Amino acid sequence: MPIIQGVRANLPTDEITAWGLARFEAGQKNVTEPHFHDCDEYVFMLEGRMVMRSEGIVYTLEPRDVLVTRMGDEHEILEIQEDTVYFWMETALRGKKRPGHLLRGRDDR
Repeated sequence: MPIIQGVRANLPTDEITAWGLARFEAGQKNVTEPHFHDCDEYVFMLEGRMVMRSEGIVYTLEPRDVLVTRMGDEHEILEIQEDTVYFWMETALRGKKRPGHLLRGRDDR
């Protein structure tokens, strides 16, 4: 299989189910709410600099960094310090198999 097209294309694996590029301009703060997923998520930094919190630890991400959030790990983007581009990828849904951003106190029951 030489090329795979589309964000939700059929992959030769059931491990990777969604992916995409995210772009943010410098100066944005509190970009996402604290949330978690019913899957693992990987954030691969391509350009720029941003600050994220995952499981209570604050990280400054730069090109070539990868933030790994496991299923249930609460995380958020706190600040975009430089124009930023990252590639994100999610694995197959597990547990309750709920898609999207899940919030503590609402979705963790």
